[in-house]
Amino acid sequence: MSEKVAIVTGANKGLGLAIVKGLCKKFDGITYLTSRNVKRGLEACEELEKLNYKPQFHQLDVSDVDSIRKFFEYLKNKHQGIDILVNNAGILFLKDAQEPIKYQKEQTVLVNFSALVNFTEAILPLMKNNSRIVNISSSSGHLSRIPSEDLRKRFKNPNLTLNELTELITLYSEAIRRNKDVEDGWGGNPYVISKVAVNAYTFILHRRLQDRGILVNCVHPGYVKSDMTRGGGSITPEEGAVIPLKLALETSTGGQYFWNNGTVVPWDGPDPRGYIDGRKDL
Repeated sequence: MSEKVAIVTGANKGLGLAIVKGLCKKFDGITYLTSRNVKRGLEACEELEKLNYKPQFHQLDVSDVDSIRKFFEYLKNKHQGIDILVNNAGILFLKDAQEPIKYQKEQTVLVNFSALVNFTEAILPLMKNNSRIVNISSSSGHLSRIPSEDLRKRFKNPNLTLNELTELITLYSEAIRRNKDVEDGWGGNPYVISKVAVNAYTFILHRRLQDRGILVNCVHPGYVKSDMTRGGGSITPEEGAVIPLKLALETSTGGQYFWNNGTVVPWDGPDPRGYIDGRKDL
């Protein structure tokens, strides 16, 4: 039997690090902690090793084609496939960010959506049958957060293809360049668009891969206390990791959008914030 392999992107701190820790504890195989910065990634591994966990480290910048290629070749030569992929890498510009607004919007969609897609598509040939992919999303990824009814209809098309989704995001990028993203019905929050797109990609990917038994889900982990939220947040990274870990290790369903209490959320239904407390579907 070949050794099982799990990968977590953007995992040197916060939620990603907590997910790696949980996998080291519960997953019977090798867990790769990946990060853009080698020094920080190795320090994170050392931190876990002090707790008697033994993750492996590999540099990975999901927005860099050469970095993706190197990681792919490494995995291809060393292992017979991947059992778990957790796409956690992402960025969030807070209100006091100093970068120009257009840059913030473009980078948010580039890293949170385009880079996630590019990395996942590149790594798919290594995913084993019956493996699992977990895309870390957000409450911002609920379709109700997009003002335009026409745009919502296009996103929720049950036959939406990746090419069509990419075209939608290209329209958004063009609206940003014209300073018309609010006027065109996208709303003013690029993080919303990036996570809505991640959810849409999750459902597309699950339809493509379900014949191989590969389960693909997305999850809102909760408002996690981290460097990204700069002291904000209402739950610890360990608390935020609970449902992503269940989806990576235990779930038997795919193509779903999970809330941080385990509830399966209708993506195109009413905004779930406030009405799902107490319900648990996982």
